[in-house]
Amino acid sequence: MARPPVRAGLLLLAVLALPLTSARAQQPPASLQSVAFDPPPPAVLAELQQHPVLLADKPNESDDDHSGRAQAWVLFQQPRLEVLRLLASTPRQQEYRPELTRLQVIEASEHGDVAEYRVRFMLTTLVYRARHGWDLDSGRVWWTLDPSFDNDMQVLDGLWELRELDAKHTLGRFSTRISMGPALPAFLQEYATRKKLPDSMEQVRRWVDSDGAWRP
Repeated sequence: MARPPVRAGLLLLAVLALPLTSARAQQPPASLQSVAFDPPPPAVLAELQQHPVLLADKPNESDDDHSGRAQAWVLFQQPRLEVLRLLASTPRQQEYRPELTRLQVIEASEHGDVAEYRVRFMLTTLVYRARHGWDLDSGRVWWTLDPSFDNDMQVLDGLWELRELDAKHTLGRFSTRISMGPALPAFLQEYATRKKLPDSMEQVRRWVDSDGAWRP
């Protein structure tokens, strides 16, 4: 007599678990996975001791959405696992991103989450949802727009790739692809990617190096 309720209970638990397991962006955005992770030359590594270095990259005109792309190197003075732990803490983005006016985690699981953002951009406010995923073994953290939400952005892909240099230093390569849509002028698209990226990377670096204590 007890078996049907047990099976019903297990089925209910499985159904309730579905939103959590669906929270993860299962793989990094395909548009950001085509470049091999080759270490930068010694001159760039020396420069990274002082500040993040933006790679020479330009918007890809072959994309139908005319999205802007950018990459940067960042040298963290933390062990790789600690950098991963901090970068995978979605709610803590509010600690180093002053443009955020709201960040709410909608769904969460062990390997990813979905968060809704409200961001100040120029003279307007953008609202969007992003699906985040991470793989601590491979040293990657990534995100992409949640297609089920009415986002104010057309494209938003991001990827952190992390390599251990030694016990106290981690080399990070950040890649992003952004499009606000055809209504936004090209110079604002570029500002959203390349022009603002050095400041954003410096904020992340200082926050991680301080173990999350630094504030902009």
